[in-house]
Amino acid sequence: MSDDAPELLLASRCCGQCLTTRNRIVSGARAAQIIEGCREAQNHFFCHKGSVAGQRVHCRGVHDILGGSLAYEMAQRFGIPIKEVDPEVLKASD
Repeated sequence: MSDDAPELLLASRCCGQCLTTRNRIVSGARAAQIIEGCREAQNHFFCHKGSVAGQRVHCRGVHDILGGSLAYEMAQRFGIPIKEVDPEVLKASD
């Protein structure tokens, strides 16, 4: 696949600071607000570790709670590859 071909990145597991775990970097109340906002908008949430690495990786925890997102569904329908990546080993992209 070429470097500019679209693909959806999905964390293969919850990262160490996942919004859905006790180690999240926001309060439980804020996490619930974020998840509910994603549910209402059929939206995804980007993994914190992916964001720090400069990559747009969909959060596994939120994905699993919501059963996916509109972006995930569109990728499936249009044949866009969905690549699972380990959030704990992400490095900043060049």
